[in-house]
Amino acid sequence: MPDFPSQPFVEVARRLEMRGEHSWLAILSSRGDPAAACDDLSTELHSFLQLPTRVVPLRGSSFQILREQLHHPEDDAVILFAGADLEAGEWSSLDTMRSALERTGPVVLWIAPDAVARLAQFAPNIRSFIGTSIFLAGAEPGIMTDKERESRLEELRQHYQLSDQEVARRAEAKELPPEPHFVEWLVLLGRGDLV
Repeated sequence: MPDFPSQPFVEVARRLEMRGEHSWLAILSSRGDPAAACDDLSTELHSFLQLPTRVVPLRGSSFQILREQLHHPEDDAVILFAGADLEAGEWSSLDTMRSALERTGPVVLWIAPDAVARLAQFAPNIRSFIGTSIFLAGAEPGIMTDKERESRLEELRQHYQLSDQEVARRAEAKELPPEPHFVEWLVLLGRGDLV
């Protein structure tokens, strides 16, 4: 299994917020009790995104039931919980309904680390939804490494097409909108004094 970057749940929520509608990503459970950790993620998504958040188990879920659950409503945040016991046939079934799973609200696929190979082998279409957005659940939510901080800053730079220097200059000139992303940007730069 390749190495996946670790992300605290607050960073997962930030990524989903930045991406907006129709966002998919996968989280690999790395902590003791997967169900409890999944609940922690659900709480963080609800708090950060200000969206209702549901956990939908994939085990034993039929096409009709899953489609209904994802589309009523379709603008909340959903965590698809794929336990370590999800069979190859269930992955394949999930894969065949990919287009029926498209929705406005974000989707997080919660899987066991050893299930990544089954995801790639039996659900390649779902894997393409996720792309490179596969992260290991961070053991210490809220604490960012230097690499994670730089990665987040790069996301902000790309999204807003601004440099760190320009953001700091605009903040000093009081020309920066008081949006949460700009506050976060300044804090990540160590310029919380400009907030």
